[in-house]
Amino acid sequence: MNQIQRKSPFWSLAGPLLIYMGIQLAVQTVIYFVISMPYTLQAYAGILREETLPTMDEWLQTCMEALEPAFQTIAAHQVEIAGVTALATLALTIPLFLKDRKLEKLCGIPAAGKVPREGYGLILLFGAAGCVAATCLMAMAQLAFYDPQYQRTAEVMYAAGLPLQLLCLGLVIPIGEELMFRGLLFKRFRERQRFWYSAVCSSVFFSFMHTNTTQTIYAFLLGLMLSYLYEKFGSLKAPALLHITMNTASVLLTELGGFRWIGADPMRMAAAAIGGAFICSVVFVILQRLMGTGAPQTPGTPGSAQQ
Repeated sequence: MNQIQRKSPFWSLAGPLLIYMGIQLAVQTVIYFVISMPYTLQAYAGILREETLPTMDEWLQTCMEALEPAFQTIAAHQVEIAGVTALATLALTIPLFLKDRKLEKLCGIPAAGKVPREGYGLILLFGAAGCVAATCLMAMAQLAFYDPQYQRTAEVMYAAGLPLQLLCLGLVIPIGEELMFRGLLFKRFRERQRFWYSAVCSSVFFSFMHTNTTQTIYAFLLGLMLSYLYEKFGSLKAPALLHITMNTASVLLTELGGFRWIGADPMRMAAAAIGGAFICSVVFVILQRLMGTGAPQTPGTPGSAQQ
């Protein structure tokens, strides 16, 4: 705990999260409106040319038929829409993140020590191996417990071209999520709570931002690891790098056929899952030794301040 005292601890957590969700909803609504409006106006103009006014049912049917191309356009560009939405949230998260770090300095909270470069190299290895292991485990779970919503989500998110996937899924979205859920939410929980309470709570909110059961479970577990890295490294660069690495590896292995090759043989898939998990375990142990063993703890603070 870093002993920063805020005037309203509840709203210091709930406020940014609600605004973050509001920005996402507002941006998506505007994009959907812009895409749909030409088709709506076209349908309205067609109705005005009719000699008799249609019934309400006929009006709704005409609108739905006219909007079908708009729905198809929206579905085909979900990656781009998600990327624009994530960019819009940076207008909230970056200023708040910088403000919180400035407040920590004013309170005399010690800055994190310099992290050895090999620590970030290990994160890259952990992310690549973790991506393979997690994807194989999710694929095997899909064989046992079919999740049609996850399948639809995967089809939509991998429908865009590779450059857009790398930009949006591999870079913009991870940075936006890390600023919100680790840089703000986790760190603000840590002002008053112990590590595991803060990590679990922030990971729960992070997982709720995903729309299907498979991704929700995956996001929760990933959120715990990302929080741990932030606590150990004392820098948002660590969880952001892991998040970017895992998303980018997932995009590349999917688009280049790596997962298709692994999934073609059940034994190969099992070996990839076990091998990836083993590599992650070894890297995790090395990271602990590199950054110091024991439960994550933020250094104590000589003073406190109110906000």
